[in-house]
Amino acid sequence: MYQTAALILVGVLALANLLFTFGVVRRLREHTAELADLRTGRLGVGGTDVALPEGATVGHFEAADVAGRPVTLTELGERPLVGFFSPHCGPCKERLPLFAEHAATRPGGPAEVLAVVVGTPDDTAEVVEQLLPVATVVVEADQGPLQRAFGVSGFPAFVLVEGGVVGASGFDFEPVASRDAAAAVPAAS
Repeated sequence: MYQTAALILVGVLALANLLFTFGVVRRLREHTAELADLRTGRLGVGGTDVALPEGATVGHFEAADVAGRPVTLTELGERPLVGFFSPHCGPCKERLPLFAEHAATRPGGPAEVLAVVVGTPDDTAEVVEQLLPVATVVVEADQGPLQRAFGVSGFPAFVLVEGGVVGASGFDFEPVASRDAAAAVPAAS
């Protein structure tokens, strides 16, 4: 009788272990898919788009740059490049030089490049100084009007706007820069 009970107990434990293992494998597959999305630069932390996805319409906004001049989407030209940065963000510090280098060679100059730095004026001073030669720079608080208009949920975020619609966006700058460079070739010819 004890042997039968022990055998049943071992069987139940083996079945529970098997179910647990299937659950772990399922979660690992989900995490693998999330990591792949993060590596492609399409998604931010938490698995959400870091900014509005391709094809989305940019919301209306009104802001002022660091010199006090008004900034609207229409004033940024037909194909503005927009970058969102936070001074306390490691990936922002890594990608900021790439953004600045690309912006410096972009047709249209700073008038068609918008850099949004999130934080207080004291916190953002160093980042603003790096971006001023190549972009129109706006400093705003977290969840400010520009972040809401572009659907920003993480930093850094990069958006290429084409005719009021998102042409490319992401956490990683290279895909956005590639799309921008490809679109600029016909305009330069």
